[in-house]
Amino acid sequence: MKKFSVWILLMILCLAGCSKESSQGEEKQSTASSASQANELVFASESEFAGLNPLLEETNVDAFLFRGLMRFDEQNVPVFDIAKSINISDDQMTYTIVLNDHVTFHDGQALTVDDIIFTIESILDDANGSYLKSDFTHVTGMKKIDDTTMTLQLDEPFTPMLDKLTVPILPKHAFEGQEMRTAPFNQQPIGAGPYMFEQWDKGTSLTLKAFPTFYGTKASIEQVIFKFIPDSNVRALQLKSGEVDIALLDPNQVEELSKVEHLKMYEVESADYRSVLFNMQYPIWKDVSLRKAISYATDRAGIVKGILHGYGTEAYSPLQKHNFVNEKIEHYTYDVKKANELLEQAGWQLADDGFRYKDGQKLTFTITAPITDTVRVNMANYVAEGYKAVGADVKVAALDWSNIVIEETEAFMVGWGSPYDADHHTYSLFHSGESSLTSAGYNYGSYANAKVDALLEEGRTTVDPEQRKRVYMALQEELAQDPPFAYFAYVDAVYGIDKQISGVKERILGHHGAGFLWNVEEWKWNDR
Repeated sequence: MKKFSVWILLMILCLAGCSKESSQGEEKQSTASSASQANELVFASESEFAGLNPLLEETNVDAFLFRGLMRFDEQNVPVFDIAKSINISDDQMTYTIVLNDHVTFHDGQALTVDDIIFTIESILDDANGSYLKSDFTHVTGMKKIDDTTMTLQLDEPFTPMLDKLTVPILPKHAFEGQEMRTAPFNQQPIGAGPYMFEQWDKGTSLTLKAFPTFYGTKASIEQVIFKFIPDSNVRALQLKSGEVDIALLDPNQVEELSKVEHLKMYEVESADYRSVLFNMQYPIWKDVSLRKAISYATDRAGIVKGILHGYGTEAYSPLQKHNFVNEKIEHYTYDVKKANELLEQAGWQLADDGFRYKDGQKLTFTITAPITDTVRVNMANYVAEGYKAVGADVKVAALDWSNIVIEETEAFMVGWGSPYDADHHTYSLFHSGESSLTSAGYNYGSYANAKVDALLEEGRTTVDPEQRKRVYMALQEELAQDPPFAYFAYVDAVYGIDKQISGVKERILGHHGAGFLWNVEEWKWNDR
């Protein structure tokens, strides 16, 4: 009996010890799992890109992979980056550029003046069809002095030049014997930025890794993964579950995700506006009274309150967030009565069916919007219903991007805007020479106004700031009198981020929240 009791006691002690050892083992395993958590950032990307050549396509990975002579700082002002100094002649037409020493591309090759000249020449080469061409048309020549010194010659003063020199620099040696539009570089790029290309799983994700010999601030986060998730609801769910670390949110998702313990919300002002583009290829839009009437019939306050949930501002100008804003132009405040009066005066008569007709033609058109952008689709549906109040029969076509050719739509829900120089996203959108039918520009609606063209050209070449402001204020007045768009709202960007990420520096953002990742090399995980 005594031996049996001792045996039981030994068994109890053994079990207790095993239990304690098991518990300690689990604790160690948990700690090890936490400690070995990957030092990576997973970004929920709204869409995938066709390629990664920044001269052919603008993507949200450009700031990771590439660098320019200049770079926009926290105030969106261009500051030196690859350039150590830039001296501008008294006549504003000669730029003497000196590069920083020891800047290398991801393949180890030194970045030199040859690469700067190659990049700008490639932009100007019509064979490449770069959307940036109009930014460098005043460049008449470039001369290499040595590997780190060059001059750039203009045909006349070009005030936004320093802004334009933020363009990413490409390695000349990577394109030798190749056509730029078909080069392997476009799928496996080589840049000089803080991150370098690692892997692209088409349709799934793009992986970048930190560039260990980057000349600037070395990236703290070792790997960045762009996960392609076109559905905004899926992006929100994966942010909530921790499958992704950062995502741009739809306004109606913010309240719920604000309650998630591991997330932090960043509401950032943007120069990003939404509007309906009038495609001037369709005769209906030749009637300026109709375009004005549609603008008056747009309930912007309802859009900001009901669709943006207050994360935005009513829009009336493409330069509304710029120092050159003209607040005295026509705002097209919601006014159904005025819209109806304009339509009556223009000969659009109201019929018994509740719609207007002119010369036997019904007042009807279709607004196209990308189906993956729920905010744009919701805006289009909202105004389409509202335009019935002025006798317009408006339909909405929510389509996949693969089925959209903007130049062929009657009206399109666009997203544009820039926090940079007043020339940016004005010249390329509204100058007749930038029609997407004849160039690589962004004038998808083939808008043409000789006075607008002249003002856009004058604005680029005017040096005196006060005179330049007067030019752009006159531009806004003319765009208001002959509207290419019906402006809806400026949309604030709301990003949800894992709260363990620090180092985020906010600045006024561009279209679609562009620019939020501008200083990602300074970001870090506090717990890794």
